[in-house]
Amino acid sequence: MSTQRMKADRYAQAILEAIVEQWQETLSSVADALAQGNTLAALNDPSQELDARLTQLGKLLPDGSSAEVQNFLNMLAQEGDLDLLNSVSASLRSSLSGQTAPQEAEIVSAVELSEAEKDQLRQQLTAKHGDGLVFVFRVDPSLMGGLRVRVGDSLIDHTVASRLTALREVIASTVR
Repeated sequence: MSTQRMKADRYAQAILEAIVEQWQETLSSVADALAQGNTLAALNDPSQELDARLTQLGKLLPDGSSAEVQNFLNMLAQEGDLDLLNSVSASLRSSLSGQTAPQEAEIVSAVELSEAEKDQLRQQLTAKHGDGLVFVFRVDPSLMGGLRVRVGDSLIDHTVASRLTALREVIASTVR
C-alpha cells in the first residue's frame, strides 16, 4: 500500500471516529436525560400524539445536535425504541473498531448508588461474566428498594417491587 493511501486511510479513520464520537455524546446525553423520571415511558407511549412526543424529545437534545442525529432520535421515538439508545451507542462503537459488541450490564436501583457501590458491582459482575462489560446504571424509584441486574439474557431481580408482586400472586392463588 502506498504512503499516500495509508495517509488517506488514517484521515478517513479520524473523520469516522470524530463523527461517531459526536453521535455517541449526543446519544449518551439523551439517554441520561431519559433515565431521569418517567420521560422514557412517556416518549415511547404510542397513545400520546407523535408531535408532542417529538417536541418533548427535542427539548432533551444538547445544543448544536446535528439534523441527522435529531432525525435518528425522532425515528426511534416513532418506533418506540428509545430504550435502545445505549445498545445502539455500544454497537456503533464496536462497528467502528471492527470488534464484536461488548456485553451490556444494566443495573437498575431504586436510589442513586454511590461510586463505591458501583465499583463493587462492577468487580462482582466482571468476575462472574468476564471483561468487556459495558456498565449502565439507572435509577427507577418504582422498584422501592433493591437491585435489578441484567447482563445479556441473564436477569437477577432482587427488588422490593418484584418481591411484593410474587407475594401478591402467592396470596391470590391460596385465597382462590
